Amino acid sequence: MKLFKLKTTTSFMAILAAWSFHPAPLSASDAITPYKESGKSGQFNYAVYNNRWLGVELRANDDKHLTRVAITGVLPGAKGKIVIPSSIGGHEVYGIDESALVSCREVTDIVIPKTLRFLRPGTLNRCQGLENITVADDHPDFASMDGVMFDKQKTKLLALGAGREGHYEVPVTTTSIGPYAFSLCILLKSVAVPKGVTDIGGRTGGAFQGCSNLESIVIPETVTNIGQKSFQDCSSLKEAAIPPKVTEIPFGLFWKCGKLTKLTLPDGITSIGNYAFADCTRMTLQGFPKSLTKVGSYAFKNCTALKGLTVPNSVITIEKGAFSGCDVKLPKIGDA
Repeated sequence: MKLFKLKTTTSFMAILAAWSFHPAPLSASDAITPYKESGKSGQFNYAVYNNRWLGVELRANDDKHLTRVAITGVLPGAKGKIVIPSSIGGHEVYGIDESALVSCREVTDIVIPKTLRFLRPGTLNRCQGLENITVADDHPDFASMDGVMFDKQKTKLLALGAGREGHYEVPVTTTSIGPYAFSLCILLKSVAVPKGVTDIGGRTGGAFQGCSNLESIVIPETVTNIGQKSFQDCSSLKEAAIPPKVTEIPFGLFWKCGKLTKLTLPDGITSIGNYAFADCTRMTLQGFPKSLTKVGSYAFKNCTALKGLTVPNSVITIEKGAFSGCDVKLPKIGDA
């Protein structure tokens, strides 16, 4: 999905409202309409958009200050550090297209100006060599600490560069981890999340999606929510424990974690979403929580190591294919 190249204003506004991790009241969905021109400047491709929200009767060509720029790509050959400009041709640089950094395999550092206030979650993670993110000190919404991007208060971790290797310890001041914050960090081996963090991935999820070499993660008991698909395709993850304050397992949480062998589900879990553990072929459980009432479609599809377990009578809804490929005893609640 091309964030800044959509031609339909209504759908564009809806998508931005749902996906931006902009923490301030101002919404980019009101600020950007289909672009009026595009071009190249220095290392970057860009597109210029009209700020309709500043004055309904005014047009982009009436005043340069009524337009903003989105970076839509980085030209071939970019290496090392790149600095996103605060303006191009007199137009304020306000956002980065979701796919703008895909080709930046040799870029290791990126500098974010104070004007850049819209980034779809996961945009920076597409720069596979990125090790350090530096945010302007006077940025109104974002900040950086040790090369990692946070909100201004430095309590919500927004993006870790996909080029980071080995082990990472989330700072103790962190209270939440944003959607796709660690996604595609394929060189990470382990992550420690400190006590005090209550949310991983929000509603959007995808926090660690695609971290294919992640072997272990410590999730503290303070966590109350883990967003959908937050560990999908973490194909090297071996063990995980769901914190006791989490009551719902969302869609695709551990989907395709083929090396996951041990999982702990605490009492208090009431529902398990669609594809939550699908294709976790080595995963074992000591048992299902007695609090469980619903199991979604294909939740345990192809979990062939699940044998000899009994699904508790507390479960009143088992959706299509929930235990396909598993050897478990189901309660008598229909044809599931």
